[in-house]
Amino acid sequence: MIYSLSFAPKIVERLLRVFPTDRLDERIMADRFTAREVIAHLAEYEQVVLDRIRAANASPGREVPAYDPDQAAEAHHYADKDVFHEAEVFESRRDMTTEYLEGLADADWDKTFKVNGSETSIKDYMAKIMAHDLEHMHQLSLYLATEVATIH
Repeated sequence: MIYSLSFAPKIVERLLRVFPTDRLDERIMADRFTAREVIAHLAEYEQVVLDRIRAANASPGREVPAYDPDQAAEAHHYADKDVFHEAEVFESRRDMTTEYLEGLADADWDKTFKVNGSETSIKDYMAKIMAHDLEHMHQLSLYLATEVATIH
């Protein structure tokens, strides 16, 4: 799992290398982030991820703060962020997350935390994070797919 988690920042960086910069702020789905906002979200949310697993490990069963991505996007001006800087932040923070996970004992992965009263283990949460990464990589690839489709 740790090995797979380390892929996301590298894939995001590869996608950015070929991403049309004039489309970073395009919203191809009305209720979804732009590509620029996706990268800023991944960078910021990775700190939330690390904070949550640290909390679960240090104090199992602890309630942690909820995270509203739309509210965070507005409050932290995701639309104005430099995507290349945010991609580096995401990679750096993911490296810190994977280093922390590498230091966990097998039994630590079963430690839990609660968000809005719902309890999850570190292991289950990290599986959700892999799905979360994939969802956003899919979203970024949609922009590339529509870009390729318009090349004649």
